Amino acid sequence: MIFNVSLQTGEIPEIWKFASVTPIFKKGSPSNPANYRPISLTCISCKLLEVGVKEAILTHLLTHGLINKHQHGFLSNKSTTTQLLESSRDWNIALSSRLPIDVIYLDYAKAFDSVVHTKLLAKLSCYGINDRLLTWIRSFLTDRKQYATVSSCFSPVCDVISGVPQGSALGPVLFPSPVYNLC
Repeated sequence: MIFNVSLQTGEIPEIWKFASVTPIFKKGSPSNPANYRPISLTCISCKLLEVGVKEAILTHLLTHGLINKHQHGFLSNKSTTTQLLESSRDWNIALSSRLPIDVIYLDYAKAFDSVVHTKLLAKLSCYGINDRLLTWIRSFLTDRKQYATVSSCFSPVCDVISGVPQGSALGPVLFPSPVYNLC
């Protein structure tokens, strides 16, 4: 019932907008804070609803041809591993045919943290996401709060003014991917 009310009103309970940010070590010196990835641990109830919203958005994007068929990472049966396998196959075919190959690697530092909400919502609207769902997504993204947790210590709560929550079920779909067809 809570999920239905949330979707009908476009409102998310405030408690669902709190995230505990936990630093996950990547590589390098453990004493360097830059070597940690912040992961937002969010409300389990919200994550369950996010899964349903994610499926609805993906169905819409796929039905209307708004996602490139070569997109990997968040589609079913299309992981970053399958992307690497597909790329390797393409490179092997090109090398066997003595064709030139150009590969460009991009790593957007803090990409999930830099998403501007108004631009993301405008892009989703352009893709035909209905107003009720856009209102819900706006509520999901805005007025979020977070605090950092290290061992048993907690930082003060602060506002989140941009970005898509890392660790959320909906985040990878909302992250504005360059392989979406343009509006």
